[in-house]
Amino acid sequence: MSKIVPKELSNSDVNSKKVGWTERLKRFVKEFTFFALVFTGITIWQTWDMLSTDGSVQIDNISLPSLAGEVATLTENDKPTLVYFFAPWCGVCKMSIDNLQGLNTDKIHVVTVALDYDNTQEVAEFIGEQELQVPVLLGNKEVKRQFQVKGYPSYYVLDKNRNVVSKSYGYSTAIGMKLRAWVNG
Repeated sequence: MSKIVPKELSNSDVNSKKVGWTERLKRFVKEFTFFALVFTGITIWQTWDMLSTDGSVQIDNISLPSLAGEVATLTENDKPTLVYFFAPWCGVCKMSIDNLQGLNTDKIHVVTVALDYDNTQEVAEFIGEQELQVPVLLGNKEVKRQFQVKGYPSYYVLDKNRNVVSKSYGYSTAIGMKLRAWVNG
């Protein structure tokens, strides 16, 4: 049986390994920075036409019919509200709406608003496929216009005074929704 004897590394071998590691780190940082800039640019472009989040836009506490047939207000007076706008035909909505489940409803009021639906049965079937424990309100063209909803899903976070403080468009993970709620709650 032969012994494996480790090869002695010269200083140039050690230095080349350090240089290789350093170069890989630099490349990673460059690629990560590029990705972050592209992601930020796309996010800004997607939300460009949405309501301003500088606190200057205050939403009236509108009342809408719920899927259950009751009339409910969009916000609650004592806590911030996350408003999730969806359409029952929206595939991205189907993938992301369950991510609302992880939010702490003791700290933030969560409400979903259906838009661009043909009838309430269509909304009920969509919601029936999900395991939602949050109110489902039936929106209309006026609500869509007031919130400047251009696509689905769209999200807004309103502070306790109903000022728009955060917005987003498209898929959001459960962590992303929790982060919005935490930062703005």
